[in-house]
Amino acid sequence: MSSRHLVQTGAHPHLTSLATWTVFTLFVGCVWSLTGIAGLYASLAVSLVFAFAVVAGRFRALIMSAAVCCLGLYPFSWGLQTGVVPKLFGDEVILILYLAAFPFLYLLGARAWRSGFGKLYISLFGFVFLQALSFLGTARDLVAIRNFLETFVLGSLLLVLFLQEGSNSSVEPVGASIVAVTTVIAALSVVERIVQRNPIMEHSTDIFYLSPELARITEGVYRPYVSFFHPSETGTFMALGAPFAIRFWMRRKDWLSTAVLAIIASGLIVNATRGVWVGVTIGVLILFRRARALFAAAVAAAGVIGMIAYLGFGSSPFFQRLTDPNNLYSRFEYWRLAVKIFLAHPMVGVGHMQFKTVYLNYVQDLSNVAQFDIAKVSVVDNMYLTTLVEHGFIGLAALLGLLIAAWRLMAHRRQELVARGLLVPASFVRCSEVALWTYAVTGFFADVNQFTKATKLVLILVGLGLAAGFKQGDQKEAATAPVERSIPTGSLA
Repeated sequence: MSSRHLVQTGAHPHLTSLATWTVFTLFVGCVWSLTGIAGLYASLAVSLVFAFAVVAGRFRALIMSAAVCCLGLYPFSWGLQTGVVPKLFGDEVILILYLAAFPFLYLLGARAWRSGFGKLYISLFGFVFLQALSFLGTARDLVAIRNFLETFVLGSLLLVLFLQEGSNSSVEPVGASIVAVTTVIAALSVVERIVQRNPIMEHSTDIFYLSPELARITEGVYRPYVSFFHPSETGTFMALGAPFAIRFWMRRKDWLSTAVLAIIASGLIVNATRGVWVGVTIGVLILFRRARALFAAAVAAAGVIGMIAYLGFGSSPFFQRLTDPNNLYSRFEYWRLAVKIFLAHPMVGVGHMQFKTVYLNYVQDLSNVAQFDIAKVSVVDNMYLTTLVEHGFIGLAALLGLLIAAWRLMAHRRQELVARGLLVPASFVRCSEVALWTYAVTGFFADVNQFTKATKLVLILVGLGLAAGFKQGDQKEAATAPVERSIPTGSLA
């Protein structure tokens, strides 16, 4: 820069920049002094969002994969309590940061917004709105409100986020992270089961999480929960990732993919959630076209192995729980009770997560066939009956409408990819479809709609399934189509 230009401007550019940042810093300091600690947290949050947006703009697949890993492996009880906002749980940090940065990524032109999903967005909005009607006329329940926000509201936003982000990048790295997370959870489940049955742990008093005391408290039927608060959610989470593990095995068929499949199968077995077993079985049958022979072989093998295991370990708490008919009778009892409550509140129900607060008012008699403590019943153990009771007929119609709409959109997307010869992304969509079916079937045996981690995961998988293949389609990679047709995963499509 010439001396003449410096004379004309009257200031050195470095001095001007220094003065500008000094004024800005003083302004921020004044704001902090006026707002106190809340302003400090707000400033840090804004800075973090912008920094995260820069990283997410360059490493889309990595951030999506990290969000899935954090959701699956971060312990549910760990979080940050600032004293200004409600407790922020650790598994939500990356997801919330991503959602906060999401508008900037598209407004600034760093992403291409995918259109054509207006009906899905309307279904999501209608689902959340109609489910929220259940809060009308019910007492304020902070636990229920938080569960609703982080499960239904956040989950719906995540579906849109992963749909748009996945369509702007490859979904395969995210699929690999789903397989990895599922494998780790299954391995931890097996480790928990082994360690808590190990006599050495009898002398441990400082590691309650792995101590046999948990098994004694639950009368010997403890089921691993890893980082979840409920063992059924652990099983559901693994079941949703199982189709992607099968796809991983079909593409590679080596020792690593076989070991991954064996670990996940072992984790599902020791989890001992029967509804999950049914959901996985239905999912596998849907996943393969020629499922009849597979089903017959699986039933025969399960029968033989189950008979041998029962003869050897029939007196163990594990088998006593599985073969206890009272468990089935008691479930029918509170399913019958749920129907009575629904008939009394048919339209919008008694309120989200409010079954436990009202069901005793409807207990008149208890069958002697079911020997259980009616006072300890807190859930219906059926997603559809729970929705009827707590959200009414309107809520159930909204839930079924969302499940059907998501399935039909993914099926149409898969057929479109198959017609264009893109069989690898089509098989990814197929796995997302199967995960949705697994979730829907498992819902007949558990309140999976209130499992925050599992519900968010299935909505993420729907978004990824709808996003699969966009990049290939946009770039018209016709040259890769013959290669994709030769990959065995085409049989999943």
